[in-house]
Order: sequence, then structure tokens, then C-alpha cells
Amino acid sequence: MLTPPVMSEIKGDTRCELLLDGEKENVCVRSVMAGEKGLHDACLAELMPDENGRIAWTLPADKLPHGPVTVRFIVGKNSTRDVYHLQLYNRGGNRFEEGLMSAPKPAFAEGLELCFADDFEGALSISAEGNDARYYSHKPGGGDFSIFPFSDMESDVNPFFQKETYLIICADEEKHSSGLISSVRKDGSGFAVKAPCYFECRMLGPNAIGSWPAFWLMTHRIHEGMHTPVDELDTIEAYGLEDLDHQNQNGYYVTSHRWNQDKKETIDPDLFLDMRVFGNRTGWDMAFHTYGTLITEEETVYTCDGEPVFRHPTQPCSQTDPLFFMLNLAVGGNGWPVDISRYGKIALYVDYVRVYGKKENVSQ
Repeated sequence: MLTPPVMSEIKGDTRCELLLDGEKENVCVRSVMAGEKGLHDACLAELMPDENGRIAWTLPADKLPHGPVTVRFIVGKNSTRDVYHLQLYNRGGNRFEEGLMSAPKPAFAEGLELCFADDFEGALSISAEGNDARYYSHKPGGGDFSIFPFSDMESDVNPFFQKETYLIICADEEKHSSGLISSVRKDGSGFAVKAPCYFECRMLGPNAIGSWPAFWLMTHRIHEGMHTPVDELDTIEAYGLEDLDHQNQNGYYVTSHRWNQDKKETIDPDLFLDMRVFGNRTGWDMAFHTYGTLITEEETVYTCDGEPVFRHPTQPCSQTDPLFFMLNLAVGGNGWPVDISRYGKIALYVDYVRVYGKKENVSQ
């Protein structure tokens, strides 16, 4: 990509230039637009490069949603196809379901009270050490898992930024850094709540080879160490892979673990959810979606855009121990290919996170 740079701001008609390697093939440009039935993935243009392999085109940014947007350039067809995901920030455009003020109380939170909410309007409060910070920048109990290390806001490779009311967690190839926030600190202090409770986050993830955005929950005792019996509830694990024919382009995974417990009782479905059949039918990398998990004493239910997408009996630790949330943009970690070199940096954009429960069950 030549212009505009990745993660830059745009407004109104914006000049885009792309230089292709190899064959001079057709380029399809796609992004999301708002219609009567909500957001939808739309073809913005079909282009052909010039004799030097360059395409030049004007992006009508005012027709796209305000805030973080992804423009997808699909080059060629079939076995020669390549995909470039350009993350931008639209200062213009239409505000669509943006922020907590436009988010009604979820149906899955019926009978529960709002006990945590962050719209990322104020200054970021993230720290590796400070007990007065709202978020901890590592996984409590140890076990950070990103090939690009989870870095700290206090460091010179700070991965945390803010634009208007969005939290931005950035993975940067040059800085070799990525980021995670946890509502529980390393000493166990911080926000957690016992069941019944409902956790929800609205976010837009990046799609690059090896990117791993996630919103997930754990039971509180994990801060005691990695060998403690705990539950892990992965509301969304998304895996970047620039191959439109791979199922990862069309959905994400829900996974539920019982760590250090009876293996015969382990629930680990690693369930793939195809986003073409629910929600606004756009991928996690192309449009904002709201992801949630309801935990009651009997049942755990995972949701996307207000629809239930998977459920299972609530695990023993989740029945009795408080749960807390984490948000991260990891890069690699399980041995799969990692290559974000064509972008240099990528971002997870978080609109808001909120938690419903019973206030007497909240620990701080």
C-alpha cells in the first residue's frame, strides 16, 4: 500500500494508491456501509492497475461508518488471489451504534444490575504495577502468550492508545510489542463478579497473518498461579489469516476450558462460529460486533450481536468463584505463521466493555 498509511485518519474523499507485485489483475475494493437493516459488506469499486501495477482510487469515506473502518483490497481470483486489509480511522462518516449511550440493556442481563462499564472516554488507566490503575497489562498468575510480548503503558513500546472514545491496542512489528488488559491485577485486586453475571464487549479486530484478538473471562483464583484450578471462557478468539477461502475469514472460535481439573470433565469445544449466518453477517475484521457471555449457576451462554450462539452447563469454578475479563491483541503464540510485515502495525479497536451482575457479588 502506498497511501493512506495504515491506521491513519481519513475524512471525506480520500485518495488511495496501491502498488501490486506480479500480475496486473483486477482489484475489488470492499468495506461496510450502513443501510436500512444495519451494516453490510459492500463492493465499493472494481479497479484495474495501470501498466506499472499501480491503482489509484478515491475512497468515499463519508459513506462509511464513523470511527475505525477496514477497507479490504482483494487482488485477483482463485489461486492467485491476495487480500490487503487496510485499517483506517474515519473522522467523518455516519455514527452507527457507537458507544454505550446507543447500547440498550442486553436481554441476557435481565434481572441484573450494571456493575462495570467503560466507554473509554476518560484517560486510559493501565499499568503493570500500579494498584490504583483500572487495568493490569498482563495475564494474572503469569502465562503471557504472545510472540510479540504484552507490553506496558509505562514503557517506550507502549501498545495502548485512545482516539475519541475508542481504546486502541496495537501490535507493532518494529517495536515487537502487543497488548493485553485485565480487570484483575497480579495481586488479585481489581474487578470481578460472581454468577449470575453477563460480560459484553463491542470491538473490531485486525486481520493479518498471526493476529489473535480476543475477549475472554477467567475465574479469579488464576492470580494465585498457573497451576490453580480455574475456568476459562473464551467469548471470542479470532485468528488472522489472509486467505478468503479459509473459514477463519468467515467467523471466530468460542472455547471453554477447565484448567487443572478432572480431564474427564473438561469442556473444550473449540467451536467455530460462522458469522455469515447471524448478527450483521459481516466478519469480525470488517465491522464492529458485540460479543457477550452470560454465566448463571446452571448454564453459560455465548452471544454475538444479541443472539445466543453457543451454550453449555456452567463449570464448577464458574459457579462459585468470581470471574473477570481480559481483552488482548496477541500476535502468534501457538506456533502458527506470523507475518504482519506488509502493515507494520495492526490494531484492535474497543468501543466499550460492560458487565452486569449483582452488586453484592462484586469484588474490587
